[in-house]
Amino acid sequence: MASTFSGFYVAKSGIQAARANLQVTGQNMTNVNTEGYTRQRVDTYSIGSSGNNMRYSNQSDLAIGEGVNCSGISQIRDPYLDVRYRMEHAKSGKTGTELSTLNDLETIFDESKKDGISTQLRDLTTQLQSYANTPSNSGLENIVKNSSLLLTKAFNNAAQQISTIRKQQTDSLQTDAIAKTNTLLKNIAHLNEEIKSADISGNPSLELNDQRNTMIDQLSQYANIEVSSKMVPVGAGRTVAELNINLISGTNKFNLVSNNQYSHFDMVKDVTSGSPPVTVPVTMELKDEADHDVLANGAGAALANSDVTSGAFGGYLSMLNEKGEYDTTKGTERGIGYYENVLDKLASEFASTMNKANSTNADQDNKALFTAADGVSSINASNISLSDAWNHATGSYLTVTKQDPITGAASSTPSDNILYMIKQLSQEKPYTTDPNNAASGTTLFTGSVNTFISNISNSTLALQVQDIARQDATFNSTLSDIETQKNALSSVDVNEEGINLIMYNQSLTASSRFMTTMDEAIDTIINRMGTVGR
Repeated sequence: MASTFSGFYVAKSGIQAARANLQVTGQNMTNVNTEGYTRQRVDTYSIGSSGNNMRYSNQSDLAIGEGVNCSGISQIRDPYLDVRYRMEHAKSGKTGTELSTLNDLETIFDESKKDGISTQLRDLTTQLQSYANTPSNSGLENIVKNSSLLLTKAFNNAAQQISTIRKQQTDSLQTDAIAKTNTLLKNIAHLNEEIKSADISGNPSLELNDQRNTMIDQLSQYANIEVSSKMVPVGAGRTVAELNINLISGTNKFNLVSNNQYSHFDMVKDVTSGSPPVTVPVTMELKDEADHDVLANGAGAALANSDVTSGAFGGYLSMLNEKGEYDTTKGTERGIGYYENVLDKLASEFASTMNKANSTNADQDNKALFTAADGVSSINASNISLSDAWNHATGSYLTVTKQDPITGAASSTPSDNILYMIKQLSQEKPYTTDPNNAASGTTLFTGSVNTFISNISNSTLALQVQDIARQDATFNSTLSDIETQKNALSSVDVNEEGINLIMYNQSLTASSRFMTTMDEAIDTIINRMGTVGR
């Protein structure tokens, strides 16, 4: 049998366990609105009967336990949900970044609510038609010239807007995404050190763990990461956990945080390499605290853009670097570069069409209507302008009619060439990525100069936005479901904690009553038993 006084220890342990549970319940309730707080609980276990002198014990004696013991305080978390949440957060981080950029591009190409290149092309066609109807009215050519000037300005403005979007996204990557990520990595490493010190001293560091988990969740938005921990000895036979975070790319792992050591991301603009040379607008780098390259698996190659395909970083790199059909690898991702190139294609094709139509020689290279602003470069959307010859012409410069190329006789239609220009602007033909040969390169679509913008806006860009928006909605929905599961398990419910207060208060009352009962029993045994015959 247990000793007479052992009941006091049982009652005492019950009171201590109830008090600990009440304190933890109070801690939970006071942090119900604290962001990132994880519900805590007291870990308890039953103390078995003593094994002392069991070799000589009487087997008929009852083995009664010694009460309850509190082994520590723990958090109620599911590591599997944490992993799933961070994986989905990386996916939604990429699609969210891409969708934001594509929405900005839509404001340039979507002309359903504003006037732009398509509107000005229609106006030019209208003015050409008016001139063709009355070719003798020289004042109408000035109206055509002014309409053409406005069209070049529309091209220039659209190119400038795309350039602004590229600059905004580049700045956002460098000053927002990279800066925030580097701060998170630094703070996580510092928290690792504090948590390890607390674990060594035997003090719980659950609130620090909450801060670290919140930061890791935020970090997962920017890249595909893997979080792991390993037990390391600290002396006297004790071990504590050290946390590591790696960026994952296939089988390659790039260390971001190793206990209190951390890496940092850098960005390099306009890197040219290869033969023939290819310029990559933005390149990501990963450096350690000594500013050396962090290598894959500790001994492989340095970080490359191909290693960063997920998270917000992947979205930025996709939008800033990828050019779709214009890439040498014919990638499927259409970023800002793709839409820069198709706009340049339209400007170049429009200028070429009008210049050839206005030329009077066999090579179709005289009397140009449009040139590059510097007069030397190839024509693109940013530099297209009226030719100096047409801009400063005091008389008629447009070729209104042409001789028959076979007979040499003058055309019987006094405005045949103006009508030819109008026809060429509405003539459908395939557009390819090759700027010099329409028969080569990758076909973008088939259409006319007049329908070029609507093809880009209503087909290519609209479908891309729709696809990315669908992916983003799917990832965010999955992320929300996982977050709901996490909150159901780990967040504080006031009603549930209120029930716990009642339960643990009753437990404290019961243990206290047991202590009183034991006291009364001992008093009876000591002071009231064996008094007969005195």
